[in-house]
Amino acid sequence: MNTRTLFTIGHSSHPPDYFLELLQHYKITCLIDVRTVAASAYNPQFNKEPIAAFLKKNGIFYLHLPDEFGARHTDPHLLDHDGKVDFEKVRHSNPFKDGIVRLQQGLEKGFTISLMCSEAEPLDCHRFSMISPALKQHGFEIKHILKDKSLATNTQLEKVILKKFFKKLPVPTVFDPDVTFQDQIDTAYRLKNQEIAFSPYTHNQEENL
Repeated sequence: MNTRTLFTIGHSSHPPDYFLELLQHYKITCLIDVRTVAASAYNPQFNKEPIAAFLKKNGIFYLHLPDEFGARHTDPHLLDHDGKVDFEKVRHSNPFKDGIVRLQQGLEKGFTISLMCSEAEPLDCHRFSMISPALKQHGFEIKHILKDKSLATNTQLEKVILKKFFKKLPVPTVFDPDVTFQDQIDTAYRLKNQEIAFSPYTHNQEENL
């Protein structure tokens, strides 16, 4: 395995034993919780204390990094003009950058790391649209563990959002011939950001952030 490989996973409504099976299948030794609040009204087995104790019992280190990688921000400097969290601004924040350093340190210590949030589908979660672009930029290989135990690469998921937002992506024209494939990916990520981002000014928020 690439020594710069990072996994992601969503706890969904999995029973603890099946969730453990998913982690053990990919030899995960460190689980980093990227939820802003490490609690679930619908799946209390994944509240911070019980999941940390369960994982420790099974030889997996648990770490909660809400300041570094959570997505429910209220700081106006991290919001866009619509009052939603701007993932690009978060990626440029000092806590987020510190989180990237901690991931690198964990890999250097020999841990096999997976980031965890609640949503089973990575496309619907900030672990893909907020965190993964920065991981990719820093040279990490990202693999998303799906609920059926299969893997999706980050490249595969990028192809999905490129297809979804195809009509809204910039394309080279006579007047703007320098549009690149990376420009299209960046735009697709921003559109996905707007689709799922938390806003402190609304109250009906999903727990996948």
